[in-house]
Order: sequence, then structure tokens, then C-alpha cells
Amino acid sequence: MGICASCGTGFAPLPSRARYCSNACRQRAYRQRSAGTSTVVAELPSYEDAFVGRERELGELLSLLRKHRLLTLVGSAGVGKTRLAAELARRARRAEVRTVELGRLSRPEQVLQAFAEAVGAYQHAGVSLSTTLFQELAHRRILLLVDNCEHLVEACCEVVDEVLARCAGVQVLATSREALRAVGEVVYPLPGMAADATALFVERAGRQGDEEAVAAVCARLDGVPLAVELAARLSREVPLHELADRLDQRLDLLSDADTTRRHRSLRAAIAWSHDLLTTGEQELFRRLALLPGGFGLDLAQIVHGAPVIGLLTALQAKSLVVREQDGRFRMLESVRLYAEERLKEHGEHHLTAERLLAWLCEKGEPGVTSSILRPEQVTAQHQEYDNVAYAFAHLVAPDDDRRLMLATMLLRVCLDRGYFAQAGAVLRQVLDSTPADARYRILALEYASWLAGYEEQHEEALELARQAVAAAVAGGQDVIMCRLYRTLANAYDGVEDLANAASALRRSIEHGVRNGNTVSVAVSSQNLAWQLLIQGDAEGAAELVDGALPVLRSHARPDVVARVVHTAGAIALERGDLVTAGARFAEGARMTADSPRALLDSIEGRGLVAMASGRHELGVRLLAACRQMRAAWVVVAEPWWRRKMAAAMDLARENLSLAAFGRAFNSGEAMDVRHALETALDKEIVQDPVLSDRQRTVVELVALGMTNAQVAAKLGISHRTVESHVHNVKTVLNLSTRAQLKTWAQTH
Repeated sequence: MGICASCGTGFAPLPSRARYCSNACRQRAYRQRSAGTSTVVAELPSYEDAFVGRERELGELLSLLRKHRLLTLVGSAGVGKTRLAAELARRARRAEVRTVELGRLSRPEQVLQAFAEAVGAYQHAGVSLSTTLFQELAHRRILLLVDNCEHLVEACCEVVDEVLARCAGVQVLATSREALRAVGEVVYPLPGMAADATALFVERAGRQGDEEAVAAVCARLDGVPLAVELAARLSREVPLHELADRLDQRLDLLSDADTTRRHRSLRAAIAWSHDLLTTGEQELFRRLALLPGGFGLDLAQIVHGAPVIGLLTALQAKSLVVREQDGRFRMLESVRLYAEERLKEHGEHHLTAERLLAWLCEKGEPGVTSSILRPEQVTAQHQEYDNVAYAFAHLVAPDDDRRLMLATMLLRVCLDRGYFAQAGAVLRQVLDSTPADARYRILALEYASWLAGYEEQHEEALELARQAVAAAVAGGQDVIMCRLYRTLANAYDGVEDLANAASALRRSIEHGVRNGNTVSVAVSSQNLAWQLLIQGDAEGAAELVDGALPVLRSHARPDVVARVVHTAGAIALERGDLVTAGARFAEGARMTADSPRALLDSIEGRGLVAMASGRHELGVRLLAACRQMRAAWVVVAEPWWRRKMAAAMDLARENLSLAAFGRAFNSGEAMDVRHALETALDKEIVQDPVLSDRQRTVVELVALGMTNAQVAAKLGISHRTVESHVHNVKTVLNLSTRAQLKTWAQTH
């Protein structure tokens, strides 16, 4: 059996049909390849300082890159492989470039996930991550910069071999301390810099200095960029002649190709820099060693146990800590490993680990005590993911209940990112080995339920959610019941028990109202609104959404707001209010433009509005585009939503000739996601803005100068409902202020 490269179904390949199950799939793949990617993506490591030298190497490498699909830069630690590779990729001017960073990984099984995350491929239930990755790359022309392969060479080689064999448009530029030994690999050994090293020294030092002395220092450092840059920065504080005097004693950099000596050479370079630090700087340096995922000032201060701003600035200035684009700091991995040796040497490893574990668990604590996580709390867990993974693997004892919290935090982030198999297995293992009264057990049960739902193990998801609710009831933890009943409702929804799902959501709202969990109540109200909508109660759904949307706009993450906006659009569509529906779906599309899988619902909504407005060909194009992308990405639509789209397609077939329908459908299937988004937003789905009678009444009263509260009292409706009407009208009419609304009312 083979797997069709277009639709992903299994088939018995014939000699004339090796990659596709049918001529239709072959033709579809050809159209997709012809369409290509419509935007240029440049995702390369960025640097604040200038690139210096290496022009000869760049010329040779550019020539090799034009001829070969796999090029590996090989050299010693600190020789500048990553910097040169990034510059090479930038000058190569490929349509799409993605960086696969392996430096922070520690296990072979993480390599495939790193490739998938770099190119935007996500794991789905029942489909292996490797299959998803190959399907994602099958029709893309892309250069992958695979960085820091040396500690995972075999695993990296396996993935690269498979990607290059299956995906004709992929090219790989790798950096490593040794060759990957992959099929078709061209290896380019990278030596230290020659004459360019002095130019690099002067640029990093920020001053000219004694040319002969600079050249002598660079020559004795073998022109290795890492050592040259460290020396240049130190020369701002230490005279050149003093640096030169120390070289005989302190440096033996990258002079031996023997793999057993290369790390010793790097250690010598770092030790030389470390020995020039003050006592306070050395203390902070080693206490940062347990943070492979980077850190902010707050975490640095926690592990150090004292203020750090001045010390951290000094470490950054001396290139022992780097600051990334997001403002966080990080040690290069080789530097971090050296710092960890010093930490153990001073007997501070256990104390520093305990400080870190306590702080990480504090970041996860809102899951135990709050009804819903705030956006900044979610962001913090994402930022600290690598540190949590390291702490779980290396710092927390097997019998420590905090393993349960760390495992839950890992899964929580993985669910957001679309990778959950490995994190889910870890959580289940820890959950099975911890006592029933463990502090973090309820939280772990809840996320285990979500995981089972993602994996379509719906009966298991329901049982785990019930256990979480029962444990919380027994422990009197009423504050989190709003959230737990929402999880239970999701589990009931998975087994298609809609009555109990709605009942659980009502219980969730009751608990949330009693405890003042306003945002959590709004989320549950949105979920209940969708349940009511698919059961035919559009009016009840609208009332819930009208109350939830203003709250979520003010307090929730954009992805949460996008869901309720989509529900509002679906309600308006069901009520026949095409203008509001079109505006809602357009708003949702703009909010999710950077998340293609979340974007599909909104594009489909615009397509349904187009069909309901009589623009059948446009609607067919949009729905066909999304159908093709859902199949490729294994993104399944809600059953009710699928039925709506199927009915719309049937209506289009009745209203269009067979030829016109076929043209529209084929045109839609050829679209990529950006083309579909542009089509959905640029076309006028509904020509003339039409307001409902209630909306017109509200506008008339606003035009008379009434406040929202006065309008609510006049019409006998809630203040929130008036707010929602005013917002909807401004959205439909493309107005931004209340004054503009009054002017519109006076002229219409």
C-alpha cells in the first residue's frame, strides 16, 4: 500500500501512478505546485551587529547551493557556522526560508517535532507527525536552515533523508560539528577566519587600536570568531598587551580536530572569559546554568537570590549572555554547560534547582486556584516551556508531586501548539504514579481529559473529566468548578451527548456567577450559545453571545475572541442577517489571519454568506478552497457546520450550470490559504448594508443623544444588548465612533 501525496489516502500504487491515487489527485498537485507560495517568508536568526568578512566562503557556498539540495557547513565550536549559514540563506534569496533550531533539544525523538514546528505542520489524532510533515512540504519550495545538528546527528540524518526523498521542492542547509552522512550531502569544512579576523575584532571592539597587536591576538586565537569576539569586547576594559600575555596560559582554542578535545578547547575559551569576571558576576553566571529556555530579569533574580540588573548587563556585554528579539536573555548552550560545571563545583546546584522549581510551579499555580487563565499567564507558560521541560527531566525527583504540575504545564503548552503525543504520554505516566491526594492531581485530570478528547478517546475523556469534578467537589474547590464543568461539557460533546453537555455548561455558568468569574462565565456562555445554535435556538444563542462578547473583547486572548465572533456570525447567518454575518466572519478572518487552521471557519463563513446573497460561484470557490485545505491539514469541521456547507453546495449546484460549478470548484481547489483570505475579504459579499428593525430603532435613539443605558430603559432590554447592537451597526457600516453613527443616522 502507498499513501497518496495529494489526498493522503491509501492505495495500491501502479508503475504509472506511484505517488497519486488518481489522475485527479495528480492534476490537483500540479495546480498546487503551479500556484506556489504567494508570499516571501524570511525566518532567519537575527543579529544586532554587522556581518564581517567570509566573502570568499560565501561565493563558494552560493555556487554549491545552486547545484545541490543538501549542503552542510562543518566546523569546530565557535567557528561561526550559524552566522555564516544565516547570511548565506539571506543572500540566496529563496522564496521561503525556515529555521529548524536543534540546539535546545536533548533527545532524538524531538528532531521530527522541531522540523514540523518550523514549517507549521501540526499533529492530528490518527495521523503520524511524519506523515503530516511530508504532506505539508510536498508542494512547497522552501529552504530549511537546520542549525546545531552535532548532538543529534543520526536522528537529523533520518529526517533529512526522508524529507529530501519525499519533497522535491525542499532544500536543506545544515550546520554541524560533523557531517550528517545523509544521501547526496555536500560537506563544506569551515576553518577559522584569516585576514577577516582582524576586521571582526575592530568592528566588535568599536575602535581601531594597534593593528599589529590586534592581528597578533587574532592569529593566536586561530581566527575563531567566538574567541575573537570575546577578546574584542574584553579589550574595551583590558589593554591589548595584557590580553596577549594571558593567551599563552588560558587559550588552546580549536587547534585539534579530535572530537575528544574540541569541547576542551571551547571550555578553555569560556574559562578564560569567566576568570575575568568579578566575584558577583561569576556567582550570577553559574546560577543561570539551569535555564536552557532563556529567562527574563524576574527569573534571573529568583535563581540568583539577589538583584541582577547590573550583573546581567555585564555578562551580556562580555558575550556570556545574549539578548533575543523578544527581550529575554539566554546563554549559548556550550556556555551554559560550562556554567553548570561551576555550579556543581560550588555546591549550589540543589539550592538553585529548588529556587527554579518553586518559581515554575508558581507560574502553573493559577491552574489550581483560578477559574480561567489570563492571557499573560498563558504567555508565561509558553515562554518557560523549555525550562519546564528541563526541570522535569533533570531537576525534580521521581517521588516529588511537583512532577505532576510540570507535566501538566508541558501538556498545556503542547495542546496549544498542536503537539501532544509525547507530552501526553508523560502526563499519563506521572498521573498513574502519584497519590490520589496530590495537590496538582485535579489539574492533571482535567488536562488528561482534554488530551483524550484531542485523541478522540471520548469515553476516556468523559471519565477523566468526571473524576476531576468529583475530586474538586470533595475538596470544596468551588472556585475552579466553572472551568471544570466546561471541561466536562466538552467531554459530553465528544460522545455526542448534547443534553448533558448543555446541562454541564449551565452548571459552569452557575458556579462562575456565584464566584464572580466573569471571564470564565463568558467563555462558558459562548460554548452554550453554540450548543443552543446547533439545536435550533438561535435567539437564545444570540442573547448569550451578546453578553459574552464585550467581556471577552476586553479580557480574553485573540483566539478566544475569534471563536465567539465566529459564533456571532453563525447566529446572524441563521437569522438571515447577512450583513452582520458577513461583517462578523470578516472580523474573525482578520483576527486569525496568522493562524491558517483557525482561519478556515471564517473563510467558510464568508463563502456561506456569498451563497446566501446569490453569489454562488464566489461561495463555491471559497468553500472548495477550505475543503481542500482541511483535507491536507486534517482539520475536521464541526458536524453542524459541515451540514451547513454541504447544503450550500447543493444549492449552488441547482443554481449554476454544471460547467460553471466545475470551474468555480476547480478554481477554489487551486487556491492557497492567503489567496482564499484575500478573496474572502476583498469581495463585496453583500452589496448594500441592511439593518434589522431593532438595530434601526437603536440607531435612531442614539442619534437623539440617548446613552446606552437610556436606550436600554426605553426599549426594555439589557444594557449589554444595546452595547452589542451599537457595536454591530458600527461594524456593518464601517464606522468607528458614536459621532459618526449619529451623522450616518441623520443622512439616512
